Amino acid sequence: MTQTSAARKARLAEIEAKLQEHVSLLNTAQCKKSLAQFTKEAWHIIEPETKLLWNWHMDTICGYLEAAYERKITRLIINVPPGSLKSILVSVMFPAWVWIQDPSQKFLGVSNIQDLAIRDATKTKRIITDEWYQKQWPLALQADQSAKTNYENQKTGFRISLGMTGNITGKRGDIVLIDDPHDAESAQSDVKRTGDIRTYDGKLSTRVNHQATSVFIVIMQRLHHMDLTGHLLSKTKRKWVHICIPMEYEAELTYDAGKDIGRPELNDPRTEEGELLFPALFPADSVESLKEDLGEYGTAGQLQQRPSVKGGGILKQHWFRIWPDDVQFPICDHIWVSWDTAYSEKDLENNSYSACTQWGLFWNPDQQRDCLILLDVWYDQVDYPTLRNMAKRIDDVKQPDCHLIEKKASGQSLIQDLRQARIRVKAYNPDKDKVTRAYSIQAMLESGQVYVPDRKWARHFTYLASTFPTGVSESNDLVDTFTQACLYVKNRWYVTHPKDDENEPVQKKAKARRAYGAL
Repeated sequence: MTQTSAARKARLAEIEAKLQEHVSLLNTAQCKKSLAQFTKEAWHIIEPETKLLWNWHMDTICGYLEAAYERKITRLIINVPPGSLKSILVSVMFPAWVWIQDPSQKFLGVSNIQDLAIRDATKTKRIITDEWYQKQWPLALQADQSAKTNYENQKTGFRISLGMTGNITGKRGDIVLIDDPHDAESAQSDVKRTGDIRTYDGKLSTRVNHQATSVFIVIMQRLHHMDLTGHLLSKTKRKWVHICIPMEYEAELTYDAGKDIGRPELNDPRTEEGELLFPALFPADSVESLKEDLGEYGTAGQLQQRPSVKGGGILKQHWFRIWPDDVQFPICDHIWVSWDTAYSEKDLENNSYSACTQWGLFWNPDQQRDCLILLDVWYDQVDYPTLRNMAKRIDDVKQPDCHLIEKKASGQSLIQDLRQARIRVKAYNPDKDKVTRAYSIQAMLESGQVYVPDRKWARHFTYLASTFPTGVSESNDLVDTFTQACLYVKNRWYVTHPKDDENEPVQKKAKARRAYGAL
């Protein structure tokens, strides 16, 4: 080898080394700037044997998380289907990426059980202590911080991992990550779900260093109308930015990244109804299999992030007939108020409502049979004296033929007080559970024998009824009054179904005072 040739080779090697150095510096800068790029580069540390499949929704989540770090938003809810790498992005990669920008940031990580929070914190720690991370962003952990549940770096930043029921007293953070606050099964329990919500309201909501600038991020699949997402979105004093990404595209389930964080390129790119979220990971046949396993309610919540079956579950919204405004309101042969009472300490713990619906029974010449029409709706969380006064006021104003009240502990007092006031009351003893009662009046509703006026409040009632049994607390209580009202007339043969045997003997209708329904 000549001297000239050797020098050329050495020069090429030097140029290649400098080029590699520049590429490395550029990659380091890109990782620091972009959480998505950081995730792609750090993936091999936590999943060395698994290829990372990237999808557009991951760019969206990363973009919103970057905005949260920059405090463009401080309250963020992300609803995505399970298995779409939500925990990896939010609870694993995000804290490691934030410590590149500001290692003094303090994290509280919360999940429905502590083991899940620890799992993600351990993966974050694995990334931070890896040679790849340390070479680019040297950051030492405190020597005495080897515990999985709690570790601190030498710049005062820390990560604490907790379960929803864990002791959080004395712990505060700059960023609170709430990842799957509910267990999929226990979320259907009003007591357990309400307990998780109380934990947030009474404990977690105060565990930040600065209410105005500290960040809360909730990442979860929808499990119930009044899960933590539903509860937070119902608040009026604090606005939460909400990303909803369903497995199958629905135009009404969307978000606006342009409005939220000034990045419209992160909006859902899908345009066709039913278009899949992540075909590379969840192809059509896999999604269909999941839907079969989860059932219609699980599919609506966990896959579609809409915790009620589209159009309704047991009681479909479109089954309610709308009474047109331009048609004279029917003359009702019988008018009654159906009650569901809730004022005990246990009722309040379960977030139950007292509710009543007023109904009228009228002859429908088009159907040649009796039908029901909704006349009024009321529900609220009140004490017993307020409930009793409301019942008496409704009786004075509406003058119904009777009040139908379930004969249970809370209803018994109202039955007695109204009877003492010489108000006609019928006590109702249900012999089936709420869901079974709803199924028992399903045919009556589907056949078009229940009408509601063309009013906003009435349409809202039909919506709440359609969300039963996974809807907000008031939906369950209102449906109780509805099924009770339907069974009241059905069991007395006021209303029959079109497919009933015409030769079957029918009990003669009871005489009732003739009255006019009025809104």
